[in-house]
Amino acid sequence: MREHEIQTKRIRHLPLDPATYIESGTPLNEVVEQMRKGHSSCVLICQGNRCVGIFTERDYLTKVLSIGADRKAPVDKFMSSPVKTLSPDDTVGQAISIMNQFDFRNVPLVDAEGKCTGLLQIRNIIQFLAELYPEEILNAQPGREPFEQTDGA
Repeated sequence: MREHEIQTKRIRHLPLDPATYIESGTPLNEVVEQMRKGHSSCVLICQGNRCVGIFTERDYLTKVLSIGADRKAPVDKFMSSPVKTLSPDDTVGQAISIMNQFDFRNVPLVDAEGKCTGLLQIRNIIQFLAELYPEEILNAQPGREPFEQTDGA
C-alpha cells in the first residue's frame, strides 16, 4: 500500500522550499553570496524562464575551490549543464529513481514549456519517506560503528 503511494504521489504535493534563481552569466561571487544569504545549497541558473543549469555546493567545492578559480568569472563555467529535470506532475517514485541513478541531491522542476517552476531536494524525499514509514524510522536500530571490529588478526 505504501509503495503504491510512492509510485502515485506527485511531486507537486510535497512541501518544497522556494528555489533560488540566478540569471546565466552572473559572476560567481554574486552567486555564492546569494546562496549564503538564502541559506541555499544550490541555485538554478536560468536564461529568462528556462533552466539551463544548476550550481551546487558540490560544484563550488570541486570546480571552484579545488582549482582556485576566478570568483568574478560567470557561473556558467562552473554550473552543471545540461541538467536533468523533472515535472511537478512526475511521481515521487520517478524522482527517487532519477536521484538514485545519477546520484543527485537536487533536481530542477520545469513545466511542459521548460519554464523553471521549482526545485526538488533530497531532504524533501527523506521527509516524505519518514512520514510514510514512521514506525520503521522511529524504531530503527542504530547502525554499527565503523570501527567496531578490529582490523587484522
